[in-house]
Amino acid sequence: MTLALLPLGLIALYQTNAVVAEASRLSHASLLDRTQRAAARERELLHRAGGVTEGLAALILPFTGDQGACSEFLQAFTQKENPFTFAAFIGPDGQMNCTSNGVKGDVSQEWSFLKAQTVNGPSFAVDANISGSPTPQLLATSPVRQSGTIAGYVSIAVPHRMASAPGQPGVVSGIQFSTVDSQGDILFSSLPAEDASLTLPSTVPRRELLQRTGETFYGDSHSGNPRFFAVSAIIPGQVAVIGSWPMEKAMSMTGNPASLMTTAFPVLMWLAGITVAVFGLQRLVVRHLSALRTAMRRYALGERADARLELSHPPREFEEAQQSFNRMVTILSEAERRREQDLVEKTVLLREVHHRVKNNLQMIASIMNMQSRSAHSMEARNMLAQLQRRVRGLATIHRSLNTNPDITTVDSRELINGLVDEIGSINPSHGPGVEIGRDVIEAPLSQDQAVTLSMLFSEAMTNAVKYAGKPDEGPARITVSLHLADADTLELEICNTKGERVFETVDEDMGSGVGTRLMKAFTTQLDGEASILDTEDCYCYRLRFPAPPGTGASITALRPRQGDHASEPAA
Repeated sequence: MTLALLPLGLIALYQTNAVVAEASRLSHASLLDRTQRAAARERELLHRAGGVTEGLAALILPFTGDQGACSEFLQAFTQKENPFTFAAFIGPDGQMNCTSNGVKGDVSQEWSFLKAQTVNGPSFAVDANISGSPTPQLLATSPVRQSGTIAGYVSIAVPHRMASAPGQPGVVSGIQFSTVDSQGDILFSSLPAEDASLTLPSTVPRRELLQRTGETFYGDSHSGNPRFFAVSAIIPGQVAVIGSWPMEKAMSMTGNPASLMTTAFPVLMWLAGITVAVFGLQRLVVRHLSALRTAMRRYALGERADARLELSHPPREFEEAQQSFNRMVTILSEAERRREQDLVEKTVLLREVHHRVKNNLQMIASIMNMQSRSAHSMEARNMLAQLQRRVRGLATIHRSLNTNPDITTVDSRELINGLVDEIGSINPSHGPGVEIGRDVIEAPLSQDQAVTLSMLFSEAMTNAVKYAGKPDEGPARITVSLHLADADTLELEICNTKGERVFETVDEDMGSGVGTRLMKAFTTQLDGEASILDTEDCYCYRLRFPAPPGTGASITALRPRQGDHASEPAA
C-alpha cells in the first residue's frame, strides 16, 4: 500500500510545490510592486528630471556661443511652472559660465560633474554646491553632443524635500526605502539623510544592488536587524529603489499557511501509510522472523534445552515454517545423540585396542627379559636388552594414547617422562650415581611423530646413560630438554656429563652401529636436523624438527610442571 501511494504522493507534492512556488512568485512580485508604489513620487521626479535634461541638451546648443543668451534661456526655463529651481550649462572642462541664477565657477572637481563624465546618459546626484542653495538639491545632468562629441553638460536642480515623503499615504505601512544609483549613491530615502544607509542590506555592497534588480531576499540591515529586501528598477541600469520590510510583516505577506498544509498533507498521508505498513509487517512478519532467527541461533550455539519453536498466532506460512523447524530440531537432535553414542563406542574401542597392544608389547618385552637372563654371552644379552628397550618404548606410546583424553595425539611431556622411567628400569646396573634433569614442555604430537620420536629418544637416551661420566665436581648428570625453538620448530636436547665412567660394564667394541643408523633414519622421518656438541665437560645431542600445526597456540604451559627440573638418580 505504501508503494502504491508513493507515486500519487509524489505527484501531489509536485503539483502542490508548483502551486506554492507560483504563489510565492506572485507574493514577491506583489512586494516589488508595493516597493515601486512606495517610491512612486521619486520615480516620477527622476524620470521627469532626466527627460527635461535631455530636452534642454538638445535645445541649448545654439545658445552656448553667447553667455547672455544662454543665461536668459535657462532663466526663462526655471521661471516656468515646474519644480526646477536651477539650470546650468557646464563646459567639457568643468567651467560653469551659463546659469539661470548667474552663479558661475569651476565645478570640475564636484562629484555631480565627475559622475556625469562617467555615465553615458542622464546622471543624478545630491549636491548643493553647484546651485548655491542652502538646502540639498537633486541634480540631474545630461551630456550635450555636437557631431558625436560632447560639447558640455546641462544640469538642473530640484529641491530634495519634494521627494522625501512616501508617495501615497496608506498604500504601504512599515516599509522603509531608499533610492540608489549605479554608483551606490543614495538619492532619496524615507529616513533622514544621516540614517538613510540603515535601510540598506549590510550583506550586499551598494554598487551591486542594481545587479539584483527584481529580486527579493532576507538579510541583515546596517542597523543590525534582520529584514526582508525588495529591489525594483526605477531607471533600468541607473537607479533602483530598495524596499526594506520588517521580518514579521514580510512573512505575513509571503508566507501561506494553507499552502504549507497542502504540502504537508500528502506527506502525512504517505507517512501514515508507512506507519500502518510497518505495524502490519511487524505484527505479521517481523516478530515471527525474529523468533525463528533467535531459535535458530540458539540451536546453532548448542542450546538444546527447550529448542522447539512456539509462535503466537502466526500466519499459515510461518506456522508451516514452525513445524518444519521443529521437525528439523527433532531429526538433528536424534542424529547428534546417535553420533555422540557412536563416538563414545569408538573411543572405548580405540582405548581397548591401545590397551591390548600395550599389554602385548609389555608381554613381549618380559619374554625378552627372561630370554636375556638365560643367554650365555654378553653380546646376546645386550642385543636382547636393546630389543626389549625398543619394544617397551613402543608400549609407552600406546599407554599414552590409552590414558590421554585426546586419543589422536600424544603428550610430549608424558611420553618423554615415561621413556626416561622405562630406560632406567631396564638398566638395573646403573646404580644411583647418575642424576637426570628434565625440562620438557607439553606439545601435542601426532601418533606417527610420537612413535618415531620415542624410538629416537630411546636410542639417544641409552647412549647418554651408557657414556655418562662423573666430572671432577658433582655427580654424573644427564639433562633432557624439549622446548620451542620458534613458533614452528621443536628442539630436543640430551646432554650427559663426561669424566670417569659410571658404568664400567660398557664395552666399546660391542656396539653394532644399529643405534646410530636408526637415529639417522628416525631424524629423516621427522624431517629434522640433528647436531652434536662435544666438549671436554659434556656431550650434547640436539634435534630440531617441525612442530605439529598449531603447537604454539595449543601449548598450555611453556614452563615445566613442579618437579620436572628436579634431578633424580637413575634406577
